Amino acid sequence: MRATVVTILFFVFISPWFCNCFGQTPLSKIPAPPPGGKAFQSGEVLYYEVYYNWGLIWVDAGFVTFSVKDEVINNRTLYHFIGEGSSKRNWDWFFKVRDKYESYNDTSSLHPFKYIRNSNDGGYWVYNDIMFDFKNNRAIGKLKTKKNPTFQTDTIKISNSTFDPISMIYYARTIDYEKYKPNDEIPISIILDNEVHSVKITFHGKETIKTGLGTFKCIKFKPTLIAGTIFKEGSAMTVWVTDDDNRIPIKVETPIITGTIKVYLKKASGFKYKVSSKVE
Repeated sequence: MRATVVTILFFVFISPWFCNCFGQTPLSKIPAPPPGGKAFQSGEVLYYEVYYNWGLIWVDAGFVTFSVKDEVINNRTLYHFIGEGSSKRNWDWFFKVRDKYESYNDTSSLHPFKYIRNSNDGGYWVYNDIMFDFKNNRAIGKLKTKKNPTFQTDTIKISNSTFDPISMIYYARTIDYEKYKPNDEIPISIILDNEVHSVKITFHGKETIKTGLGTFKCIKFKPTLIAGTIFKEGSAMTVWVTDDDNRIPIKVETPIITGTIKVYLKKASGFKYKVSSKVE
């Protein structure tokens, strides 16, 4: 998987689920999502702006949107999660990003039925289409890239706890963090570009933070990141979600090799519950 500094406009929301963990996660340790997907509903739209610290300068580099829709496939109603990331037009000359990730999911278990990644980062494109078969513990993934433009089809072994990157984000919002103590680790399994990884989220308690939309009581956790082309050895991303039934991600911050990335929620609509975490 190719990753560059500007690619993180969207990847910053996907990469949190990668860490230095290996092997399959025991099913007994995966917290089950509540029936119906507790924290969101069809019609929810979240809009984020992404800032990159370049030396002493903060660059308003791009934006990311996440939306939830209902979709009927084969007489079955599914959640359709959509994540789209783009560089700002005035930065396209430097590095043009146009990324779209989609996931179709069971409305109760949040198990993915189909996942699509269609990304183009600075002319380097990736297309990944995965169909999930939980009855037989397998997924069929088709992958092609600019480097390898012919479809590669793989049969991938999965467990009952395997998610794709988009469904993982929504699943993480259903976790009952009240059951955990600071520094507790929550294991999850994720599939990306036809490979399955075991991952973890470390709970870091609660914190009140101030944003452009106001001051919010938040739940704080830190996914551990893999060192590579973007992240330093031992670095960790910090995520703040609202401490209410919506579990809205309102801020993400992560160090990278060349600076820092910050992501802020700027606009939102379609919440399932009242945003009770806002401090008046």
